[in-house]
Amino acid sequence: MKLQRVTMRNFMPYKGEVRIDFPQDEFRNVMLVFGDNMRGKTSLLNALRWGFYGRALGRHSMPIPLHEMANKDAASEGDWTFEVHITFEANGHSYDLRRRAEKRAAVSTPQRPEDFVQQVYLRKDGMAVQGDLVDAEINQIAPQQVSRFFLFDGELLQEYETLLIEGSDQGRQIRDAIEQVLGVPALIQGRDELATVLRAARKTQQQDLQRVAGLETHAKRQAELTARQDVLDSDLRKLVEQVERVHGDVAVLSDEIDRSQGVLAAKAKLDGHRERQKDIEAYRDKKRMERLDLLGQSWRDVLELKVSVRRDQLERDRRRLTEEMGNQAGVKVQIRQLQDLLKTNECPTCGQAMHDDRRTAIGAQLGRLQAELEQHTDKSAALQSVSAQIEALSKIRGVNVRDQLAQANRDLQAHEIELTRIENEIARLEDEILGYDTAELARKRQLRDAKLHEEGRLQKDIADRRSELGKLRDDLALLQRTIEGLSQARSQKSTVRAAICGEMESVFSQSIERLRDRLRKTVEERATAAFREMTTQKAYRGLEINQSYGLSILDELNQKVAVRSAGAEQVVALSLIDGLNRTGRAAGPVVMDTPFGRLDLCHRDNILSYLPRVTSQFVLLVHSGEIRRDIDLSSIAPRIGAVYQIKEITPRHSVIERETL
Repeated sequence: MKLQRVTMRNFMPYKGEVRIDFPQDEFRNVMLVFGDNMRGKTSLLNALRWGFYGRALGRHSMPIPLHEMANKDAASEGDWTFEVHITFEANGHSYDLRRRAEKRAAVSTPQRPEDFVQQVYLRKDGMAVQGDLVDAEINQIAPQQVSRFFLFDGELLQEYETLLIEGSDQGRQIRDAIEQVLGVPALIQGRDELATVLRAARKTQQQDLQRVAGLETHAKRQAELTARQDVLDSDLRKLVEQVERVHGDVAVLSDEIDRSQGVLAAKAKLDGHRERQKDIEAYRDKKRMERLDLLGQSWRDVLELKVSVRRDQLERDRRRLTEEMGNQAGVKVQIRQLQDLLKTNECPTCGQAMHDDRRTAIGAQLGRLQAELEQHTDKSAALQSVSAQIEALSKIRGVNVRDQLAQANRDLQAHEIELTRIENEIARLEDEILGYDTAELARKRQLRDAKLHEEGRLQKDIADRRSELGKLRDDLALLQRTIEGLSQARSQKSTVRAAICGEMESVFSQSIERLRDRLRKTVEERATAAFREMTTQKAYRGLEINQSYGLSILDELNQKVAVRSAGAEQVVALSLIDGLNRTGRAAGPVVMDTPFGRLDLCHRDNILSYLPRVTSQFVLLVHSGEIRRDIDLSSIAPRIGAVYQIKEITPRHSVIERETL
């Protein structure tokens, strides 16, 4: 299959008519569509999906209502009609597919999908295909079940990464979707139909056994088990419906919360700024009081200038008095020593009696010292008075008000500047969230969390019911074998019929498991081949598949790699999708929206080199943060057949223009 052209008119952001031509050369089969976020890359993917299958998907794979697909600018001008026109070739035939939706005549402003009339036209080799056969014709070429493998966005990679969690319910759901693509449901449907026939046969058998003496107990037991099975089947169906409904509610609430995430973030930032504003205002008031207190003590600095002069003079006087008193004490010591010499009349050195001339000299010296001592007055009272004055004046000290005031003013100025900035930011944030009910957003967040909890509880209930049903089926099968072993029961036609139905159901169940094993092996081989081409770690031996189609990396020792990077997860998921794609359908186009979010440049090069070789056409919808035109495309530059750029006219109007690299 090859896409030739898609033309959109008033579809989502594409007002008027927008046309894209796909490359047809077998070698130059790569097409790049560049566009910033929110410009229309996913809408282009949805145009193909809606054109082929009549449905478009939003986040979490939730269907987009028909009335949300019309271009808003065109609708405001009264034009609610939108359509997608796709031309393609497949299996040697050319096809012309048109899907159109227009407002019902009696509706002024559509508010729901029922307000539109949807029409689809298909021509095969120029001949119109009957309307009721259009879907069947498309599903022969590109079954809707496999569309997730050739029309997918980056969110699909994250979905497939959950398959690594063995036994997870989301993994089970994706596994069921995979098996639906690979053809397993045909056998499952046959087995389920046989299970219905078997249940009816066992009920007939119960009625017959109740009329046979000695078999009443077996009939009663079988009736109890069958009734319990009916109850569990009914409970399981209700639980599955309920969990799907809750999952849808969670997805809708998550989208609403995500869209309002900026408002919630602005509200949280606003609350933080208001708290900071209060802190700054409290600090400012405190500093202002400190400044007033400093000004009240500034007299100390003025007075200290005068007091310090007198204090310095008193300090000098105290040193002088202290020195004089020290001298007086020294004279007294000398006088006592001389008096002792005269009294003893002995030389303190040699112990001999002193000569008269020596005694005369000592007496003269003693007289001079006594005369000197008499001339000095007692200085202790004066020293005490000076010390008291110094102590009193020392209590009068300055507080360096000037420097402290300068520092306080600097602190106040810095906080005033920050306060002004925060007040401006508060005003901006208040304008940003004006009109939004943040309480309602908080309510939705709490409601979503509660529903997530409910979804988890329901998943556990579903697992419990499935486990109980499995045990119940085993009990019924054991009871059936017991009944078949009784001679009086074997003759009953209903017993023979129940036995045949049971054997046929067993055959189908075994066939399902054999088919699953074979398909898993095929997917594993093809995913491993893809992984070896795309990974940068060439020492890895390949991939190993589990029961849920989850893949584990095997290292050079054939052991599972326990810790994997986010980029490795994406490469494994891409390998799985490629393996499933080539197992479930013939080679065809692949359209990928934003697939390289967590990949390094080497992995990007490997993927860009590999996928064009295994697809008829490889279309990449990317933004500038994923692919740099001048650097990242060198490995596939020769294979690029077309390049387009999505450009914004208004927030609700985009156009697509062809460009060159």
